[in-house]
Amino acid sequence: MKILTRSLVRHAHAIAREVAARVVMLHADVVEEDADLADLIQDVDFRVILVSRRATFQAPEGWGDLCAVVRVPDIPMTRIGQVKVGILVAGAEQLVCSGDRVVCLTGLDGSGTIDTVLVLDLGTEVEMFAGSAADLLPPDVKPTVFERLLTLASELGLEGREGKPVGTLFILGDSDRVLTQSRQLVMNPFHGYPEEERNVLDPRLEETIKEFSAIDGAFLVRGDGVLLSAGRYLNPQSYPAEPLPQGLGARHEAAAGITVVTDAIALSVSQSTGTVSIFKSGKLVTDIQKPRSRGSGDL
Repeated sequence: MKILTRSLVRHAHAIAREVAARVVMLHADVVEEDADLADLIQDVDFRVILVSRRATFQAPEGWGDLCAVVRVPDIPMTRIGQVKVGILVAGAEQLVCSGDRVVCLTGLDGSGTIDTVLVLDLGTEVEMFAGSAADLLPPDVKPTVFERLLTLASELGLEGREGKPVGTLFILGDSDRVLTQSRQLVMNPFHGYPEEERNVLDPRLEETIKEFSAIDGAFLVRGDGVLLSAGRYLNPQSYPAEPLPQGLGARHEAAAGITVVTDAIALSVSQSTGTVSIFKSGKLVTDIQKPRSRGSGDL
């Protein structure tokens, strides 16, 4: 096991105790062998959240409630992207909450070495999260649905569609009110199908969603994952009181606006950069930028 990895994990344990952190979040896929990972978290002796892209990944035996696993999109991410997505998913699953202090350990994708330690105060870390990422989901939204849309949005941002970049928008939750402040731009491709055949949790629907991502307008998704519409034009009756960061366009403005007048959250994929931006209550909660190239040293 690399000396740097073991050293940083050992020091993270000390830091967590000294700063009264509630949890250590460790990106498990950075470590090359699961046996090494088990040794590492044994050294930590602290409540641990393991973040992995592997569907079959399991926590080491014997840790019980002291160790949880969250799964994130299986795409290359920068170090900061890894941390952001890990926090978002952990918050959605109520493993962390606003006010928690979290020590995050991560490293360059595929390097096999943990080389970065971050200490985050959830709810006040404005550089990474403009709002409370740990309390992101509306009450009617299932965490698995948010996680699925985050994966789809991240894949579209990274890969585009058939080699071409696409921009699209997912509006999740509070669907009745969203419908009253939007209208169809084109015929709704999901109209008339049984609900069990148009749920985003069904992997058979993935290619259909990605195909329709090129349509102008937004996807409307109910909190339980049922796709209500694609190609929806958002016409919110109010817009954010504060201007959005420079560089964000009409799609992001619409995403922010609909979250001002409803309890929905919005995930917007930028066609020009591939960045996934997440909005709630009219604010940009966070954005997840794709690496400039696979294997790059981006933070």
